[in-house]
Amino acid sequence: MAGADTGRARRASGRAVIATEPPPATERAPSSTPDLRFHLLGPLTARVAGHRLDLGRSQQQAFLVMLLAHQGRPLTAVRLAEGVFDEDNPPARPKSALATHAYRLRRALRDHRAEHLLVTVDGGYRLDVPAESLDSVTFDRLVSQAEGARAAADRPRARDLFTRALALHDGEPLAGLPGGHAVELRRHLTERRVNALEAKLALDVDLGDNPSCLVELDQAVFAHPFRERFRALLMLEYHLADRPAEARAAYADARRDYHAEGLDCPELDALNARIRRADPTLGTDTRPVGRSATAHDQPVPDRGTTSGRLPVPEQLPAPLFDFTGRQSAVAELTAVLTQPDPGAVVISAVNGIGGAGKTSLAVHVAHALRERFPDGRLHLDLRGAQADPLDPAEALGLLLTALGVADREIPADPAERAALYRTTVAGRRLLVLLDNAASAEQTTPLLPGARTCAVLVTSRVWLTGLPGAHHLHLDAMEPAEALDLLAGVAGRARTEAEPEAATAIVTACGLLPLAVRVVGSRLAADPAQSLAGLAAGLADEQTRLTELAHHHTAVEPVLALSYARLDPEQARALRLLALPDTPVLGLGPAAALLDRSPERTRELLETLVDLNLLNSPAADRYGLHDLLRVFARRRGAGEDPPAEVSAAYARLLAHCLATARNAEATAHRVDHARRSLITAETAAPGRIFDSVEDATAWLRDQTDLHQAVIRRACQDPDLPLAQAADLTDKMGSILFGRDYTTTVGDLAARVAEAAPARGERDTEALARSVRGSMLWHSGSYAAAGEELRRCLPLCTRAALRRLRANVLQLIGANARVLCDFEAAIGPLEEASSLFHQLDDETAEGLALGELGYNHARCGRLARARAAGERCAELTGGEVSISSSVGSYYLARILHLCGDLAPALERAEAALARFRSFGMPGFQAATGGLIARIHLTAGRPTEAVLAAEEALPQARCVGGMLEGTVLRTLGRALADLGHRSRARTCLGQALEHFRRLNLDADAAETEQLLGVVIECPSP
Repeated sequence: MAGADTGRARRASGRAVIATEPPPATERAPSSTPDLRFHLLGPLTARVAGHRLDLGRSQQQAFLVMLLAHQGRPLTAVRLAEGVFDEDNPPARPKSALATHAYRLRRALRDHRAEHLLVTVDGGYRLDVPAESLDSVTFDRLVSQAEGARAAADRPRARDLFTRALALHDGEPLAGLPGGHAVELRRHLTERRVNALEAKLALDVDLGDNPSCLVELDQAVFAHPFRERFRALLMLEYHLADRPAEARAAYADARRDYHAEGLDCPELDALNARIRRADPTLGTDTRPVGRSATAHDQPVPDRGTTSGRLPVPEQLPAPLFDFTGRQSAVAELTAVLTQPDPGAVVISAVNGIGGAGKTSLAVHVAHALRERFPDGRLHLDLRGAQADPLDPAEALGLLLTALGVADREIPADPAERAALYRTTVAGRRLLVLLDNAASAEQTTPLLPGARTCAVLVTSRVWLTGLPGAHHLHLDAMEPAEALDLLAGVAGRARTEAEPEAATAIVTACGLLPLAVRVVGSRLAADPAQSLAGLAAGLADEQTRLTELAHHHTAVEPVLALSYARLDPEQARALRLLALPDTPVLGLGPAAALLDRSPERTRELLETLVDLNLLNSPAADRYGLHDLLRVFARRRGAGEDPPAEVSAAYARLLAHCLATARNAEATAHRVDHARRSLITAETAAPGRIFDSVEDATAWLRDQTDLHQAVIRRACQDPDLPLAQAADLTDKMGSILFGRDYTTTVGDLAARVAEAAPARGERDTEALARSVRGSMLWHSGSYAAAGEELRRCLPLCTRAALRRLRANVLQLIGANARVLCDFEAAIGPLEEASSLFHQLDDETAEGLALGELGYNHARCGRLARARAAGERCAELTGGEVSISSSVGSYYLARILHLCGDLAPALERAEAALARFRSFGMPGFQAATGGLIARIHLTAGRPTEAVLAAEEALPQARCVGGMLEGTVLRTLGRALADLGHRSRARTCLGQALEHFRRLNLDADAAETEQLLGVVIECPSP
């Protein structure tokens, strides 16, 4: 039971340390793979048969570590997310992010035929690796054996085992890995190491035969100044070596340090008292007082001082006098580089796109930390962005020369140079700034070994292979920072005089510091230049990069350096991904653009992310910096034939349409063929959706991309306009609010305008029907009627019967809104008849629901009820948008028939579904209906609650819906005696109806308002 309790506690915390007990019998035992090794006792590394695995970025490594800590045991996605992701900044889709980490880890293992070790289990993951493949398990085994030998009084063997265990450590365990689990495991592994070190040093003191004992004790005290046992061992070693003055000095240092922190040191006080009275029991049988090891007479290294014969290098470039912003980055780097007790050399790697200000930031921070590194500040440009990066051996020679090593003493062999470099900097407090690194392989030989040193690296790429590094990604500036930088360079009076132009300038610069500095310099050099004039020049994408140049400084050459290092496949991908006007592109659309499989596309785009030429805000989502997009398009115009660009757009359009059709089919639970209004063939399979919620969320999320491809199709005669019209129709099949409706309507108008010139009558018909629908949903009823009447004559062919039925249904709905219920009957009856002929039960049911409501408003309640019940029957079945609309239509009819209880039940069920689908228009309509049902039933309080809940969605949609909900709310408030609020609501409703030219509704509302005004508040 104790074991079960421990397991429960571990699971509850989500921060399990490495499990040492065997997996339960019900779980699969770890599979074996040849020579698999995972190194956790330092920066995380892994090797298979001697070959190092690429473990990706820090978060992916944290995912791996959590699986390793539970080798052979499945972890749920929820538990993994709790342990891997930071609580303050979790990803929007944790499961998707975990799936991406798992995919990349399998890819790394696949190269060594070990991908079978990572198993997906019930939505979670399990890593089937043997316990002996983890160095942390080996460490625990050696420590256990050492403790056994010590208990058996075999002290030499115990010390040897402790020494072997400690040798497995290589710096801070899991250095730099994020997430709660990694933090807790790092603390656990560090504590285990310190305990082992303490035991080993105690044996050194006891045995008295280690010449390096004092040096090691001094290092331990320096690393752990408030661990009393290390101080006590240092004092004891001095005492046993018959060096009482040093023992007293060590005690005095300890007392001073402890008291400065408000701490007591009772163990040291007691030991000092025993030393002062020459307690003979402090000696041992192997180590009587006065016995000294070989090198005990050598002085202890004096930490914090420099060697008198070596120079203090001062190689930092001059800082920018007007360095601006980046406060959070400065604070983060400062905190990392000034850790009070680092376990190893501190390395901070700053990466970002060219022009992001990496060097300026690094130099600024390095100068600010001058006092923390009194032994010097080295700087080296590694030329990583150029065609000939600095060779590591040459770089080592330059560093050694700066440190005062004579040329004749610098060995030719690179390994010997690196060793001499590490020896030269040992014990010195140096800050090394390695600027513009090409790769981790170039940088690693230049890292000091001494933890008294710190290294600051800048690079255009993610240096994920840099051992134990802290990574900081430098993105574009915040808008306020960019404006402040522009003001600092160009003059604050000028930016304050033209604030809108200043904002336009920094926006056109993509908030990139280099670009902002360039335009600021131009303005400073030309006092007559207005900010508005410069903003106008930057607004044109074709000339923007030309404008971003001043004297010998320009943005385009900086971007060109990164582009020049791409292989042809990467360069092509960058150019094609820059084509559509969308901030972020998903994996599926990107694969379509590139004409590659999703797996190959992911691999390719991830290399561009590592090079900081793409950003990835979420798993399988990719975007470009604005200026990089302009640059890539400019290169594409010169390198990609127009036919290839059109072909890429054609693939993208086909993918978007196929996926939108799948989304519509899932959302409405109908076959695509029953929703097809014109012939627009596409062979692309598109993405498949598991739920209505996923489908609607995808349609809403892809709005920018759909706009881009539809607009391109209207301009490019090589693209199928019919597909663009169909995509517009799919966008309009699910409505998300007023702005979205306006967007879809505008796109439909573009398609309708382009179609006649291409002789595409069917395409024009579909586009006009979509535009008419969007105008209707946005409350432009007169314009909607005109557009639909233009559309109807285009729908005479038999192949367009479904489209004609749709248009007729919209014409009927438009007549209903105008309260011409009799005029609505004919079009709706023809529409339902056409859908019946087409054997489209769902569409027929929805037409009957609309028809039934108009019958009810005309007083034909029996026919209305029959039509409503048939509507619910035909649209029922699976949960979908169509079935939910059918329930809403029936509830509306039942309300007019006086069947209030079933009407309320239907309406509430429909409302819950519309909420989950994220459809504010139907939420508002159904919420307003529920309020009217309560009002009819004599429940004005409930009516007020329902109407107030529906009002925010109604305001989002606008039009008639907002007026109707406000009118219902006003009536309910009046019934409750809240006359003042009632008058306000009814007055607002009246304004809506008058603006929309809904005369009947306006007259009804005006009459209600008159009654309320005539009855003053009590």
